[in-house]
Order: sequence, then C-alpha cells, then structure tokens
Amino acid sequence: MNIRKFTLVSITSVILIALLFLLSYQRYFSDNLNTESESLSNYSRIVKTDGKDIKIYKDAEWETIKLKGVELNSFKPGHTRFETSTPKNEIIKWLDEIGKMNANVIKVPYIQSPSFYAAIYDYNLNREKPIYVMHEIMLDEKAVLEKYDAFNEKILDNLKKDVKKTINVINGQALILSNKRSHRGLYLKDISKYNLGLIIGTNTNPEIVTLTNERHKEKKEYDGKYFSVKDGSAFEVFIGEVLNFSAKYEIEKYGKSSLLSFLTSAETDSFEYKHESNLTKHANINIEHITPKKGNNLFVSYKYHIASLDFLEYEYEEHEKSLGNGTSVVQKHLDRLNNFYEIPIVISDTGISSSRAKSKIDQIDGFDRGGFSEKEQGERIVDLLEKINTSGAAGAIVSSWQDDWTRLTSFGLVEDYLDLNNSSYWHDLQSSDESFGFLKFESGNEEDKVYLDGNFSDWKDTKTILEEDEINLKIKNDLSHLYILIEKENWSLTEDLLYLGIDVTPLSGSNKWEDEAEFSNDADFIIKLQGYNESRIVVNERYNLFNYLYKYYANIIEKKSKVPDKDSEKFEAIYLLNRKKFYLKDNNRVLFPIYYETGKLAYGIDNPTNEEFNSKVDFNKEGNKVEIKIPWSLLNVKDPLQRKAYGDFYSDGLDSQQKLEKLGFSINYKGKEKNIITKESSYNIEKIKKMVYFERLKDSYYIVKDYWAENPE
Repeated sequence: MNIRKFTLVSITSVILIALLFLLSYQRYFSDNLNTESESLSNYSRIVKTDGKDIKIYKDAEWETIKLKGVELNSFKPGHTRFETSTPKNEIIKWLDEIGKMNANVIKVPYIQSPSFYAAIYDYNLNREKPIYVMHEIMLDEKAVLEKYDAFNEKILDNLKKDVKKTINVINGQALILSNKRSHRGLYLKDISKYNLGLIIGTNTNPEIVTLTNERHKEKKEYDGKYFSVKDGSAFEVFIGEVLNFSAKYEIEKYGKSSLLSFLTSAETDSFEYKHESNLTKHANINIEHITPKKGNNLFVSYKYHIASLDFLEYEYEEHEKSLGNGTSVVQKHLDRLNNFYEIPIVISDTGISSSRAKSKIDQIDGFDRGGFSEKEQGERIVDLLEKINTSGAAGAIVSSWQDDWTRLTSFGLVEDYLDLNNSSYWHDLQSSDESFGFLKFESGNEEDKVYLDGNFSDWKDTKTILEEDEINLKIKNDLSHLYILIEKENWSLTEDLLYLGIDVTPLSGSNKWEDEAEFSNDADFIIKLQGYNESRIVVNERYNLFNYLYKYYANIIEKKSKVPDKDSEKFEAIYLLNRKKFYLKDNNRVLFPIYYETGKLAYGIDNPTNEEFNSKVDFNKEGNKVEIKIPWSLLNVKDPLQRKAYGDFYSDGLDSQQKLEKLGFSINYKGKEKNIITKESSYNIEKIKKMVYFERLKDSYYIVKDYWAENPE
C-alpha cells in the first residue's frame, strides 16, 4: 500500500512539475514578443474597429491598417489535410517570402501543427514589421451534412469546442490529442499579440442557413454579455451566441480581446438578387444585426470568388448590354457591399487560379476560375485588389500562398466520383481549385525537369520506344503530366500533318479516325499536330467523358440515349463545362450551357527561366523535334500514383476504373510526298515510389509584390 501511495505521489509530483515548467516556458516566450497593447478594465487589445476602418495599437496610438493578406496553411505534397508535418524552418521561409511580398497578415484556415505557430512566433520575434494573423474556424462538416440545423447540439457544441481550441492554440496553451477537424499536438508558443481576430463559419452553406431559419422562426433575439441580436433571424441569433461565446472565453480566460466575424458570401449575404435560387434567396445573413456590447470588435468577412455564382453576372445590368462596354459587375458589387455596411468589410477569401483548365467563366470582367498563365494570374489579382481598394473595403486576403493539391473543383459531376485517397500526391492542372497559390510545387526533380523550350538535354537519358521511317518517339511521365518527344526528319508543323494515337484502355478505341488518320493500335486519344494554333487532342466517342456526363448520364446539354460503339471511328473534341443551363427570372428565359474546348493545345515555351515563359504551354517545336506535355486527367486518368484510369463508364458507370500499367502509341505522318503509319509501340508507365517535387515562386508572386509595394498601408 505504501509503495502504491509513494508511486502515486511521485507521478503526481512529476506531472505538477511538468505543468509548472510548461507554464513558465509559455509565459517566458509570451513576454518576449515585441508588441504593445491597450489595457482596459478587464482585458487588453492590439486591434479594434473604428467606423469602416481596422486599427492597430502601435507606439501608444491607434493607426489604421489596410489588410494585405495571404491565406497560408502547412500543405505540402504527399500529406493529407490534417497530417502535414512541414518543418518550422520551411514555414519561416514561407513567412519570409510573404513578408517580402509586402503582405501584413496571413489567414489560417484551420488549426495547423504546433510547428506552424512556432514558426509564426519565431518569425515575428523582435521584427519591426510583423505579419499578423487572422484565424478561421469551420463548422463540423459531417454534423452539418447530417442535420442542417445550426442549433443542433452536435453542431453548436462542436463549434464552441473548436473556438476554445483555436483560442487556446493562439495563446500557446493547448494539447490536442485527437481531432478529425484539425492537426494535433502540444501548442506552447503564444502568438496572441499578433492575432487580429477570428473568422467563424467559413464553410457555411445556404442550406443550413435557410433550414435553420425555417425550423426556428421563433428565435429573433439574443442577449449575451458581449453580443446581442435584435429583430434578427434564427441563424443570426446562432451567430450572436457563437460570437458571444468566443468573446467571453477569450476575455475571461486570457484577458484579451480580438476582432470577430462570421463569414458570408453572395449566397448568404443580406441582399436579394434578381436571379438567385429560392435556396439562396432565404439564406440571408446581416452581420450588423449582431451588436457588440463591449468594444469595437465586429467586422464583415466576405468570400468573393467572382465566377463561382452565375446569378451575380446578371444582377446589375442586362447581360447583353454589359458585354464589351466596360461596365464592371465586380466593381458594382464591391461598391454595393461597402455602401451597405457601417462596419469594416474585409474580402477575406478571394483569388485567381493559374490552372490549365477553367471551371467557370466570367463573361464581363474576365475573372474566370482558372485558365490563366501565372503572369495573367498576377495581373488579374492586381486588378481585383485595385477594385477592392477602390470600393473602400478594409482590406483583402488572397487565397492562397501555395497550390493545394487536395482542393476539389466542385462545379462538375465528376467530382463526386474521384478517388481522393491519393489526391495530395499529384497535381491536376485540369482542376482549377488546385492552382490558386503564389507558390507552385513542381513534380519531379529540378535537375531533369522536362521543359518545352527547344533544349532537349532533359531527354538524353530517356529510352526511344519507337524508331521507324525517320520517326523517333520518346515518352516520360511524372505525377502531373505525360511527356512526349517526337522527332521526324524534314517535317513542317504548318505544311504537314502528324497524328499520335494513344491507347489507354483495351475496352474501347479504334485504329482509324474516319477518313482522317490511321494507326496500328486502337487509339482512345489522338494528338493532332497541325500548325501553331490549331493543334489539339481529341477523344474516341466511346471514351468521351464530357458527352457521357452531360448528354447521356445527365441531360444538361442535350439528351443522348444511344451508346457509342466500342470500336467507333468517330473522334471528338474534348470539352469542359463552365455553366449549366441558367434561368433568367425577369424575362422567363433559359440560357444554354457554356462549355469550351480544353483539348486545344497551346504553343510556346514553358521554361520559367526563359523570357518568353508561358505556364499554359502544351507543346513546342524546335527543328525536327516537338515536345508535348498532357495533364493526366485529360487522358481520363483518375490516379497516376496508383496508375488507375476510367474504365468503360457507359457499361459500368463513373465508378468504373482499370489498372493502367502501360500506354500504346502509333504515329500517322502525312507529308507532301509521304504517308507513314508506324507500328505500335508501348510505354510502361513509371511507378512513382517516392514523392519528388520542388518549389517555385510563380510570376504572380512578383506582380502582386510590386503592387503592394506601390500601395502601402
């Protein structure tokens, strides 16, 4: 008994000593941060709102700060969302580059690893111009999908738990052992002196707002210690309760007060739009219905990705009159937002993607969702930031610092059927939402990266898989692209025709493209090289995913009931859908879907060190050689890591898939004097065993850096 008692006392003593050590450690590092704060009766603060401005306490005075921000998380290729183990020194390197970019704030989308906050602490230590932090907190997505009621005990309790955890993490006093909604670990670095505020509810959708209001019509008012709601909706009462809980916890536990907001967008803001759906029509949130009782600490955070919502494009003027006359829907909407609110508004989630493909289009202002080169990405971001500044907003936060390969592009039917287990291992350039970053992760080794630039040294160690009639073919691959090098003596890109047949699946394909080309293999795709502007890749109609999705599986474009033959000789252009049918309520008119040819190949140079660099380039010809790169998903490859492609979806649906270990190739060359059809050759797809990539700052980084330098706070 005495031994047990002694053991218990010893363990308890060790635990108490460890706790005292950790508290002393945390307090020491907290006191070493070089910041000032205003002390009030029961809390201190470094930030407040003043009218439509956000102000920072500096040199014993309040000065206005215009937020120039970038979203930053710890994503790196090869890691899942909540398991990234990016070392502290790499986060510090990113922060240093963000600081040199002239940004003054980062937005953190969810709780990161302890090393992430340690990096923020170390970077800001004794720094004259620190980088401030805005921290986001999401609703429990699983609970939302189950209940769609904000007052559901699980949704509300989990959100409050996540608020507490986030505030504890910011103050360096958190131990998270297991959390499906964030990273985990021991958090000891106090960065609260650089915390500007919390943005809550960043994944709120119109469904939960509408259904909460419908189920709780009696909830119109709330009276908390720090926030109140009067004549509000049920969801606004929910927001008031959550903000009150957040302020109470931060003030009463840590004696500190930061800014608070709940994210809204065009789907959930307080405006009524002429052409919005009934779902979004009743999902109205007016943040100013929530009133702070103590301190000016409420602001509007607004998500604005321009091309994501079709109804905004038709809101401010008749669409046909707007096209081409210089009217900016974006500027009108931003002005409307700023004029409506009396408190600061921050466009806290916006950006432009440099993906090869575009998922949505903006017909008036040109802010498409993807389809831009890295240079165009930077130019569009600057244009957008200029419009935000002109509107009088308190600032903007651009998404994001780095490309994030785990992000889904949620505008197509195919997204529901993707295998996401390995999404963090490969970069899909056809998916717009994976390429919003200023920093790109390039697949492969930097030393032997294939660039389309007329310098073929990166092919010197690659085996030739086809040698016939003065035609040579080499193939390489990484986790982003299939690379092709074709050599043919004395051929002209503008006067001759060259077709490359690619066999992906044994379940379909043809050795003939009607009267245009013939091959020795059953091709599923054909690359047609015909001039600098008219070259393209086409797909056999049986393997045409676009037609299956939007004509056969779902009647979005037109109804197609006949299943193509497996050996059909018909090959078709490859399209991407940009907009489904859209109903204009004011004149009872249905607009036809919009789609574009994504299989068209762009000519140029894609080497970043070249003055003519264009990141959108698909092929280049120098002398008798042509280099081509094709994104895997353009070939219906679902997962290049596990080497899986779509199977016969007409027979087995979108879940169909097949093992893809090799590709077949055949060339049909049509010159002035010669018609060559080569034998079939095959390429065994390299199995990637180790995640290899390198980082590169995009052109957009330098363009926005210069803009922010010319537009100081």
